[in-house]
Amino acid sequence: MLYKKISLAPLTLLGALAVLGACAPQQSYRSAEMAPVSNPPPVAPGPQAIWYHVPFATDSFAVDANGQPVVSSVVAYLQQHPGSEATIIGKTDTVGSQQYNMHLSHQRADAVRNALVYDGKIAAERVETRWTGETRQAVTTADSTAEAGNRVVDIAIH
Repeated sequence: MLYKKISLAPLTLLGALAVLGACAPQQSYRSAEMAPVSNPPPVAPGPQAIWYHVPFATDSFAVDANGQPVVSSVVAYLQQHPGSEATIIGKTDTVGSQQYNMHLSHQRADAVRNALVYDGKIAAERVETRWTGETRQAVTTADSTAEAGNRVVDIAIH
């Protein structure tokens, strides 16, 4: 019986690359390079838009008891008007770093979108998600200023 000698070098190299890849540091949204950028709507919803505002607690992206009735109203409107679409715009106040606030506004917008699409059964194609961090405030404030009017997700129905 003849045995063929098999080289283990390629397998060793693949194993070493897999270990190195698993040990590489993972980036988080808290680093400046990975922070989501602002993406306000490319075109304003227009003067005929109907606006809703979902409030949020400081440092939170949970749609709480204050926001649930607003989301329910939006779902009801969209169900009654199947030709309408919603543009969701997440925002924050100036408490926290700009990068953190950009990420938080994104999370808030996603939370409201999820409430509309998954809980409210609105077709995802009818919901556009945007976020602006602390860059487009309803109430202009200095840095590190808590302002409930800026901790919102604005929803434009058009």
